[in-house]
Amino acid sequence: MASNMRKGKIPYRTTGVGEYVDETYTLGGFFGDWAHKFRRNNLGHPVSWSDPRLMYSGLDTTALAPSDATDPRGAPLRLLEGDGIAVSVSRRAEAMPFAEKHVDRHQIRFYDRGRWLVETELGALEAEAGDFVVLPRGMIYRETPLEAGGVAWIFETESPVQLAESLWDSVGFVGMFIDYSEMDVPEPAAEDSGGETEVRVLFDGEAHSVVYDFDPCRDVIGWVGDPVVFKMSVWDVPAPGTSRGHLPPPAHAVLWSDDKSFFFNALAFAPWPNTPAPDGSIGAPSHANDYDEVWITHSSAVAPREHLWLLPRTIPHPGFKRPPAYPPNPVEPMREMRINFDTRSTLRWTPEVEQALFDDPVTALYTSFMGVPLKYAPEKVRERAAG
Repeated sequence: MASNMRKGKIPYRTTGVGEYVDETYTLGGFFGDWAHKFRRNNLGHPVSWSDPRLMYSGLDTTALAPSDATDPRGAPLRLLEGDGIAVSVSRRAEAMPFAEKHVDRHQIRFYDRGRWLVETELGALEAEAGDFVVLPRGMIYRETPLEAGGVAWIFETESPVQLAESLWDSVGFVGMFIDYSEMDVPEPAAEDSGGETEVRVLFDGEAHSVVYDFDPCRDVIGWVGDPVVFKMSVWDVPAPGTSRGHLPPPAHAVLWSDDKSFFFNALAFAPWPNTPAPDGSIGAPSHANDYDEVWITHSSAVAPREHLWLLPRTIPHPGFKRPPAYPPNPVEPMREMRINFDTRSTLRWTPEVEQALFDDPVTALYTSFMGVPLKYAPEKVRERAAG
């Protein structure tokens, strides 16, 4: 017997689009039990709320100034934090005059703009826009921007960062999804151990330092073991799609933790669906789950870059679906890429950035996060914007 139940009126397939608002409800992030609801109204469009923490919210990080943008000894600016999780932005303009060792947390460092040299105890990696580097806690590293205007996002987590390989192995033929053999792993190449080096140690939430009479990032001559430090490009991650339309973020999972307390997704523009409405659609439905979601636009023809959004578990995310449309020939590649970090932790904006949040999250979600001109937004959103 099928495990799915059907009750009430099902006006069209869950992948479709029509007069009703469809909303997915999931547990365990996107990995548990679920229900797909067809509603007359969108729960993601409240008219008022008692506490801003209940609402999705976003900001334009170009208006923010991390201290590392002007001070070589500065640090990234922390934007979001929760139990065992933090999200920061870096605009480092000069090389670290120290090496760094994060004892408390593992890191995913996503390089949104620019070119970077990332030196580690195991060797060096060069990163460019679209690359991410995984650094386990306790590993010493040093970061140097190789050109001006660089932007990096840092995701910190207490849970170890794992490849989402077991997820793809469970559906077979993993290479059809993500080919992890495309990762780059550092190799020691320094000819000497360098000179006196300060190591900034991030421990128990504070910054300390130790000094060596050699450079720990130039001292190792060889290593054997697992790829604990590696680099990949989000552009090497395929965009799976269906003939009917949208697939949820787990279909784009690249990294996660063994306990599924977080997952890191790279969402490129999926293939165009060839099933017309009402059974096919483009875009995501409204959805609600028990994880908080962080979203960044890395590349888009319509949505502004360097905007960061928090979609909390307290309210459904409105979604935006429309009938399939087809690109004109000759077909050109679409450089659309969203970075999504989902976590079981409840995230909060830090006091340093709260004042930079968009005034009206309902309208800003369409213009900033989705890149949708208000004239194409749902009627209630247009009415709200008109005052």
